[in-house]
Amino acid sequence: MKPTNNELATTFAECALHFGGPLEASMFLLRVGKKLKFPGFEEVIPGLCFGARNSLDKAAELVKRGELKSQDFKFFVGYAGWQLDQLIEEIESEYWYVAACSPNLIFGDTLDSSSESLWMEILQEMGGHYSELSRKPKQDI
Repeated sequence: MKPTNNELATTFAECALHFGGPLEASMFLLRVGKKLKFPGFEEVIPGLCFGARNSLDKAAELVKRGELKSQDFKFFVGYAGWQLDQLIEEIESEYWYVAACSPNLIFGDTLDSSSESLWMEILQEMGGHYSELSRKPKQDI
C-alpha cells in the first residue's frame, strides 16, 4: 500500500500483502468482531469493515491504542470491479456463484487457507450441485 511514513510500515510490517487485479487501488479489510463500529470504516458484513488508503492512518491508530491487532487486517493492492447490471448478468449466467461469508472465512481461519482449497471448501459447504463442482478440475467447469 506504499505507506508514506515509516510508522505505518512498522505497524503493519508483519501483514501479508495480497494482489488482486486489474484495477489499481489499494484497500484493506479489518476484522472487528463484536466490537463497536469504527468511524471511517464501512461495514461490509457483520464483523468485517472495509478501508482505503485514506483511512490507513486511522487503522494504525487503532492498533497503537490496542483496540485492534495488526492480524485483524488484510491488505490488498488491486481489485476487480463490476457495474451492478454486469455482475447480476454474470451471476445469472453462472459465471459466478454467490455464497454466504464470514470474517473467519476471509481471514483464513480454516485448516488450509490456500485459495484453491478455500474455493473447494466453500463449494462443499454449499452442498448439492456445488459440492460436485468442487471435485471437478478447474478446466472442466
